[in-house]
Amino acid sequence: MTDSPFADHYPRLTALAARVVDQRATAEEVAADALARLDGSSVEGRPEDEVAAWLNRVTINLALNRVRAAKRHDARVAAHGQAVGPDRPETPEDVVTRDDERRRVRAVLAGLPERQAVALLLRHSGHSYAEIAAALGVAAGSVGVLLARGERAFRRDWETDDD
Repeated sequence: MTDSPFADHYPRLTALAARVVDQRATAEEVAADALARLDGSSVEGRPEDEVAAWLNRVTINLALNRVRAAKRHDARVAAHGQAVGPDRPETPEDVVTRDDERRRVRAVLAGLPERQAVALLLRHSGHSYAEIAAALGVAAGSVGVLLARGERAFRRDWETDDD
């Protein structure tokens, strides 16, 4: 192996990400992001096999996150019409709809127990269970329960919000 984690791992991580995402450019971005997360991580300086395993896991998680985000985007486009972008500028109706949805989300979150609301916000901001547990001062095993209860309560309150 060389002294560069990038040279050592990038081709393998790109290939791994490409198995999950459908575009080579996206796979390359995922691999680069995974390697960027290595800098300053707790696994840095550990044996090479541990570093490789950690990078594999991070790469897979990042790639799956990209796939999920694309599916959510596609679902929003299907539900609300064509996406805003270079071919379709944002209309005043888009602004009103987006602002109304944000207001509703904030209102529903405000009605949840604080720990559930914070857990949901952190998770949907991309934080790991360990990071959420540390932020809330709870055991990592409790995070899944908080998230499940929070999501259930959020859905229930979202569906009953008749503004």
